[in-house]
Amino acid sequence: MDDTVAKGLVFCILAGIVGTIVGCWQCISGHNFAVAAQHEFTAAGRITGFGRHGAFMYKFPVNGVMMDDYSAVCRTPLAPGACYLNESVLVYYSFQPFSNSRLEDFSVASANAYRIGKPALAIGLPLFFWSTVIMVILSRKNKSKVDPDPEDRRGRSKSGDVPDVIHIVPGE
Repeated sequence: MDDTVAKGLVFCILAGIVGTIVGCWQCISGHNFAVAAQHEFTAAGRITGFGRHGAFMYKFPVNGVMMDDYSAVCRTPLAPGACYLNESVLVYYSFQPFSNSRLEDFSVASANAYRIGKPALAIGLPLFFWSTVIMVILSRKNKSKVDPDPEDRRGRSKSGDVPDVIHIVPGE
């Protein structure tokens, strides 16, 4: 197999793996957000600061208990600029399929996740599959070029001290 072809196939396999993983992750997230959208509630919360990687940290009440969480997006300010001024925001929360809250409607989050996940999966999975198949075919083709007569070795022992055929003569 040509070195350039091998590098291209390895790149395609790696891109396929990444696309498949990202696509699966986003589609699973999209499904979970779609389930949460069917059981969502809202509460007025307050931005408390910024956390990991610029995420918005917030607190909100659920049945008299203050909950805190963080979200990468803040699309539900109750006043202009509320996300950056530590003011009130609308928090969507759900306990299905697990406890989750966001500063964005779950149905919008589901649509955004599927918008990324479906194309990534549709490109990544076939790219991984076909580049793997092509690599296997080319490696077998190259193997037959290196060993032109694989039938010639059939039946021979692998060690040199044992003969290929043992003859047993009766009566001796």
